[in-house]
Amino acid sequence: MGVHIFWDSRVPIGLSRPVTEELSAVLGTPVSRIDNAIFPLEGYDPARCQYDAVKILTKLDMFRRRRADLFKPQDMDLDFFNRYNHIYEKVLLITPGDLFAPKTSFVYGLAHLKLGAAVVSSFRLTNEYYGRHPNDDALIDRLVTEGAHEIGHLYGLEHCDNPGCIMYCPNNLDDLDRKRKYFCGRCRLDLDSRIRGGFEY
Repeated sequence: MGVHIFWDSRVPIGLSRPVTEELSAVLGTPVSRIDNAIFPLEGYDPARCQYDAVKILTKLDMFRRRRADLFKPQDMDLDFFNRYNHIYEKVLLITPGDLFAPKTSFVYGLAHLKLGAAVVSSFRLTNEYYGRHPNDDALIDRLVTEGAHEIGHLYGLEHCDNPGCIMYCPNNLDDLDRKRKYFCGRCRLDLDSRIRGGFEY
């Protein structure tokens, strides 16, 4: 069982290592990364100048099935992996494309529990988007916080009403920046139980 980051190389590649290492520390489980590749985004809406996050996740799941060599544990049967990979191997795509989902103007990220796939966009997480001075440390923190949030959903966690918890649902960047890079006590216990439990969610 593992968590994999597919890092679209159009997002600054120098951030991939610190984001991966911090995500592993926050989640308490190993996180690997796939670098130096461009993921072909699906679902571009020219009227919105945004990408449909649901269509991206469907494409990401198809990619994972075609490239089982990147995600499948060596000792696991391929047919078994293709049937249950959403349970064993979680995948998070980091992309520069601006995202939307049904009934939203934008999303920072989105997770699909049944597919075991999630996506986070760096587009609205950069200081530059808001007319502020560039700050890689702030971008790393936001990618880690939002990435851990979406991976939490992949393990079956719901939104939390604690504004400091990773699983709190932010309405804007200020809400996101107020969150800490940790799960509250209840969500931490829930996550640890689900990581250990495998099929139990």
